[in-house]
Amino acid sequence: MSSMMDTAQMDHGSTSGVAHFTQNAPTQRIKRIGGRPIVFEGSELAMAMSYTPTVAYWYEVNLYRTTDQRFVATCRLFFQSSEEQDTVRAWECKSLDEAIEKLATYDAAHDVKIGAFAFDASSPASEMAAHAMELGAQIKGHRQHYESLIGEFLYEIEKGK
Repeated sequence: MSSMMDTAQMDHGSTSGVAHFTQNAPTQRIKRIGGRPIVFEGSELAMAMSYTPTVAYWYEVNLYRTTDQRFVATCRLFFQSSEEQDTVRAWECKSLDEAIEKLATYDAAHDVKIGAFAFDASSPASEMAAHAMELGAQIKGHRQHYESLIGEFLYEIEKGK
């Protein structure tokens, strides 16, 4: 896992007790499934990815701090096959704890496609059971893959404090 911590320079002339950053933060535009893109000025605080050449997909998680002291968390799912469509889930949060909570509680079962498991009412029960077991195995695999990444990500964040 790789992570990057914030490198912005603090404005030491600030008296409000809130860190203000003097760098010109880039404008970020993050597309979302079923929602408008999140557009903000800010910097990436941390990121991690779970890429493994032998797995057909991988996750990338990111934490951003906006210039107005909000946070954005993203969970991206990438596929090695160009026939699959990558996805992005993103959340705007008022606090760092809320952003971390969004990432920590995300259920990767949402990323399993059920289209391959089309059931026909005339299918024998044994065939339907086999499909259900395969679907359950894929859900378990996605959850374990994501939870492993998030566990490592949170450990690195905690260790970096």
